[in-house]
Amino acid sequence: MPETGSNQGQITMGCAQYRKILLMIMIGIAGSVWGQGGSGRDAAAQQAGGRGGGRGGGGGGAIGLYTYDQAAGSGAAIPDAPPVETHQKIAINGEAIPYTARAGFMPLRNATTGQSTAHLFFTCYTRDGVSNAAARPVVFFLGGAPGVAAAWQEFGGLGPKRMKWAADGTAGQPPYAWEDNPHSLLGAADLVFVNPVGTAYSRPDQPARGPEFWSTAGDLAALGEFVRGFLKTYDRGNSPLYLAGEDFGTGRAAGLAAYLLERQITVHGVVLLSMTLSGDATAGDTQYLTLLPSLTLAAWHHKKLAADLQAMSADQVADQARQFAAREYLHALYKGARMTAEERARALAGLERLTGVSKAFLVNNDLRITLERFNTELLREERRSLSASDARVTGFVPGSGGGRGGGRGGGGGPAGPVDYNLSRRAGGFLAAYEAYLRRELNFTGGTGIFYLSGGGISAFTSTGSDDASLTGAFIRNPRLRLFAAVSYFDLEAPFYAAEFTLSHMNISPEVRARNLTVSRFESGQMPYLDGKALPRLRTDLEKFISEPASQERK
Repeated sequence: MPETGSNQGQITMGCAQYRKILLMIMIGIAGSVWGQGGSGRDAAAQQAGGRGGGRGGGGGGAIGLYTYDQAAGSGAAIPDAPPVETHQKIAINGEAIPYTARAGFMPLRNATTGQSTAHLFFTCYTRDGVSNAAARPVVFFLGGAPGVAAAWQEFGGLGPKRMKWAADGTAGQPPYAWEDNPHSLLGAADLVFVNPVGTAYSRPDQPARGPEFWSTAGDLAALGEFVRGFLKTYDRGNSPLYLAGEDFGTGRAAGLAAYLLERQITVHGVVLLSMTLSGDATAGDTQYLTLLPSLTLAAWHHKKLAADLQAMSADQVADQARQFAAREYLHALYKGARMTAEERARALAGLERLTGVSKAFLVNNDLRITLERFNTELLREERRSLSASDARVTGFVPGSGGGRGGGRGGGGGPAGPVDYNLSRRAGGFLAAYEAYLRRELNFTGGTGIFYLSGGGISAFTSTGSDDASLTGAFIRNPRLRLFAAVSYFDLEAPFYAAEFTLSHMNISPEVRARNLTVSRFESGQMPYLDGKALPRLRTDLEKFISEPASQERK
C-alpha cells in the first residue's frame, strides 16, 4: 500500500498496523493474496486464511518501525558469506544420527550479469557419514502463504529441534525453550528450509525490487534459482528431490514442480500440507457442501452432536457428513425454492443433526452455513468462538456493549476475527526460534526483523492454481508422486474440499492410482504442531519418501 495522508495520518496508520500485528499476528489475507484458484468462501474466512501472509506493504510501515518499506532508498546490505555450520546428533527411531546444520544466506544472481538481486535466508540439515549422498533424498520446505516463513515447518515439528510447547498446547510463558525432536524427518532425508523474499531474514538487495518477487512468476523463479543453486553448491543434483508447501503456499510447491521440470531439474515428489483448494471446490453452493464435514467434526469435538454420533470415531463421523453432503444436502441446494415441504424438513433435520446448531439458525441462513457464522454460533451460549486454523481451540467473545477498555473506536481490541490458536503460539515460537538460531546454530547474521508471519512483503500478485500446476507437472513427469495431508479440524482448508480438489485433477487413471497418497489427521492446520498427529505424519512421510527407491530396486 503506498504512503498517503498527513504525518499524523501516517503515524496513526503505522501504530494501528503494529497493534494489529501484535494482537492478531495470524489474521491476514493469505487466501486472496496467493489466489491459487480463488475461493468462494465468505470474505472473513479468506481474511483469516493462513499464518498471516498479510500484504504488510508500505502503508502499515509508514514510519518505518516494523513493516518492510519497498519505497526506501536502500536496505541493510547482506554480505555474500558461507552459512554457519555446526555439528550435532539426534536420536530417531532409536538410532543416533550425526548431522551438519547450516544457517545463512544464498544470493540469487542474474543469469546474465552475475549480480545478486536478493538473498534468501535458509537452514539445512544433512546427515553425516553417508557413503553415497546422491542416493539420499533431499526435501525443500518452502514456507506457507506469501509472507510466512519456513520456520513453522522446521521448528514446529519436522526439523531436528522442536519448540517445547506448554501442556495446554500454547507457547506458555517465557523463557521459551526447545528440545530434541525424535519425530524429525531427518532420519529419512536431508532437510532444507528456505524462506522466500520478504519472509524471515530474506530480502531483496534493493527495496524497490521487492515487488519483482511478490508475484507467482517472481516467487517461483526465485525459489527455482535457490533450488538450482543449492543442488549445485552442495553437489546434490543427483539426489531424489522433494518439494513441500503448506496452506496457501502449497500452490508454490505445485507451481515450482512444473517450473523446475521445464528447466531440466527432476522433481520426485510434492508434499502438500493443508493444501490450497481449487476454485471449483469453493465456488457457489459447492462451498457449503465441501465445508459441511469440517463443521460436523468441529461440533463432534465440542460434543454438540447426538449421542450416537458422539460415540463414533472421527473417521466415522466424517464419513457420515460426506454421505449427507453428497446426497441430501446436494439435492437440497440444487432444488432451492423448488423443494417440497417434506424435502426441506428432511434437509433441515439432517443439517441440525450434523452441525449442532439450531434449526432456527439454519432457516435464517437458508441452509447455507458460512465459516464465520458457524464459528460464532456453535458455542454462542458459552460466549466462545472457534479458531479457523484449529476448530478445537476457542476464545472468549467480548460483549457488543463495549465496557471497560472496549467500545467505539477506543483501540481496545482487534478489528477482525482472531485466530486464538495461532495468536497463542506465534510470539513464543518466534522468541524461541531466534534464540535457537543464535545459541544452537551460532547464527548472528540476521539483519533487521525476522518476519515470521507477515510484514515483510507488499501486495502479492498471483495467477494460476494448485491443481492446474500439479496437472502440468504430472503431464511432464508421470512418475511424479504427490502426498497430501488433510486435517479434520482445519477450517481454512476443509478436508472435503481438499478431497474434491484431488478427485477433480485432470490426470490419467494410472497416475491417480499409483502416484497419489492422502493422509488424514485429527489435527488443525499444522499437523506437525500436534503431539499426537506428528508421529504418524513423520511415519507417513518416511514411507512416501522411501517408496520410490524401493520400487526401483524391484
